[in-house]
Amino acid sequence: MGDLVWIAVVVMLGVTQALQVGLLGAMNRARGPAEAAYVSILGTLAGLSAALTIRSLFGSRPALPPPFDHAATTGVVAVASGTLLFLALQGLPGAYVITGLFAVPYLLAASYLAPKIGVGLFLAALITGQLGGGVILDHLGAFGGAVRPIDPIRVLGVAALLVGVVLVRGFR
Repeated sequence: MGDLVWIAVVVMLGVTQALQVGLLGAMNRARGPAEAAYVSILGTLAGLSAALTIRSLFGSRPALPPPFDHAATTGVVAVASGTLLFLALQGLPGAYVITGLFAVPYLLAASYLAPKIGVGLFLAALITGQLGGGVILDHLGAFGGAVRPIDPIRVLGVAALLVGVVLVRGFR
């Protein structure tokens, strides 16, 4: 039963990855692909640095070499990358900040859950969430993307992915 909870978590992370891709596409139209990626990476760095700082302040220092094992250093990185992110977002909707933040739970889950449930199962569940979320975003034309209505074939494709997750997990 434990695997099922983790699989559901990973599928939902895949949906957030689909949202991230949609937002990156919208940012690309406003600024360009490298610029969209840059803003996203700044958000990821700010989010992870903030998480390490908070964890450090509660007594769990990062297992990183000095000086990155101190809250002060990760705090400075969080503030610096957050400031750069704020500056890079000028002229864009503020909601684009979440493109990079969507990567934080994915990276944390990949490093924690992939060894726990297996890389193959982790990726099968992630891809299922990504493509399922992508089909829904396409149906809505989210973030200015092309509209591709959900039809029985697309539903069958997502269902096949779910069957793939079951097969990759196996029957244990």
